[in-house]
Amino acid sequence: MRFIYVYDPLCGWCYGFTPVVMQFQQLHSGAMEFDILSGGMIVGDNRHPFSTMAAYIQREHTNVEEMTGVKFGNAFLEKLLPSEEMMDSEKPSIALTVFKAYQPENAISFAHDMQHALNYDGLSLNLDTTYRKLVRKYSLPEDEFIDRLHNEHLRYETNQEFQLVQNWGITGFPAAILDTGKQLYLCARGYTPLDRLQQTVDNIIEESNRL
Repeated sequence: MRFIYVYDPLCGWCYGFTPVVMQFQQLHSGAMEFDILSGGMIVGDNRHPFSTMAAYIQREHTNVEEMTGVKFGNAFLEKLLPSEEMMDSEKPSIALTVFKAYQPENAISFAHDMQHALNYDGLSLNLDTTYRKLVRKYSLPEDEFIDRLHNEHLRYETNQEFQLVQNWGITGFPAAILDTGKQLYLCARGYTPLDRLQQTVDNIIEESNRL
């Protein structure tokens, strides 16, 4: 049984949902495998400055806070958001690919660290220095990590992950899939509270056992 979390590092609702997935992982770590895939929400020609989304995010972030309990920091809302810093999902997605080669069991936690760095601390996910700070928590070799962050093969691998998510028909984030070994089931689309996620997974397992 494998739980696959499909997210994007720049997605505000994913920032709210990742702590739910982390709780779910703690509850089922012995009984279920966990994986996280990057969806490639803002890449290539879709990239644009944060300032172009500022009005929308300023309105929407309060909904995310109220529904999920996460907080957006002033460093993000007042400094990064109005800036010309580019919104680009690719580099943080490559960082997740790199991280999974070291500590796959902590990949969801690392994804949340990236989200917190962006949405609370207002740090750019386009800068190598941000990742140097983040990987220290996991005692990873900083220089080696940064080298791999610029590795063309790992960039290709990450873009293949975007393609896989697209092939599954997932165009909105967050989402989650349960792989029973026989079939893939969509078990979350959009932010989903822990109790509802658990109920959906229980229902899928029950149905799968009957097949």
